[in-house]
Amino acid sequence: MSPLSQSRRDDLLRLSREIHADPELAYHEERAAARIRALLVKRGHDVEMGVGGLATAFRARAGPPGPSVALLAEYDALKGVGHGCGHNLIAMTNVGAFLLAATDPKRLELAIELIGTPAEEDGGGKIDLLNAGVFDGVAFALSTHPAAQCLWAASGTGLGVVGKRVIYRGQASHAGSSPERGRNALNGLIRLFTGIDGWRQHLPTTSRVHGIIDFGGDAVNVVPARAEARIELRAKDVATLEEMVAMFTDIAQGAALETSTTVEITEFLRLYQPVSANESLGDVGAEELRARGIEPQRGVLVTASTDLGNVSQKVPTDWIRFPVSPAPIAGHSEVMREACLTDLAHANALIATEALAAAARRVATDPSLRARIAAPQTVAV
Repeated sequence: MSPLSQSRRDDLLRLSREIHADPELAYHEERAAARIRALLVKRGHDVEMGVGGLATAFRARAGPPGPSVALLAEYDALKGVGHGCGHNLIAMTNVGAFLLAATDPKRLELAIELIGTPAEEDGGGKIDLLNAGVFDGVAFALSTHPAAQCLWAASGTGLGVVGKRVIYRGQASHAGSSPERGRNALNGLIRLFTGIDGWRQHLPTTSRVHGIIDFGGDAVNVVPARAEARIELRAKDVATLEEMVAMFTDIAQGAALETSTTVEITEFLRLYQPVSANESLGDVGAEELRARGIEPQRGVLVTASTDLGNVSQKVPTDWIRFPVSPAPIAGHSEVMREACLTDLAHANALIATEALAAAARRVATDPSLRARIAAPQTVAV
């Protein structure tokens, strides 16, 4: 397969920079989706917008009817941080891989698709698309992700996550003249965070609990009658995650008992399943990276979470991770955001683009390879 032409490289770099400079939040990535669509149309592809009932989801396809190898693009940003997770690069690499792999579609035995998946950071767009049947015809899924840990990797795994909203309710009162008549909802919430801090020392090293306070009261001189927070719980497997949710619920209710308040627990983030990497599919991506002078790590546990995990539980899935900095940095940070716009990040993204395209093309043209990937195996967990 030929490498990316200079004109395609220029188009992809422009796409990455424009998405990076114009961050959009979950389900509202209108301009990013429009930019991707414009590039695909420029390169001769039809684009179906609004797939699965999501306005900013899309699909482009090359090859025969029937099953496909899907490349999954992301393009939403983080509130406050912008593209501190590098979704501009995920868009660039998967769009570029599709353009390259879709060359000469008559030679494809399986179709190659590009699926635009909104709302990875908040909401789970891939879950929506799974529920809407968008992945029903997908036989294999591939994607990419920039790595803050300064590594090349294939067949990485990831933690599952759920998000809980907690609302404590008490009784308002004058904090100076009649505090005894009040019941402080913020105290309940603070007790919850204190309980979580004590719980952490007993959690597995691969588990995580973290959160923010969204509301703690209206005025300093009023005992807060309501306090609200969002908490995420992460674990390597669903069984552990369920145990964590049960313990979290006990801690939250205990904090309410301590403070004579009540607590309501609801879900703000659906379950993102742990990523289950298909190692045979990962072998293909790893081989393509080696052909380009890169030895990727295999089976690295990423202690973040992604709705790619939900896809990986349905179809054989793998992803290539690539470095964006010369040394490890903090993900979801301003430093990561700026790193995802550097020459190093873009150079590595272009390598990942070509390796991903070659891997997709091989899967789409080699029936014995497809049989090996689809065969029962011990997956990376």
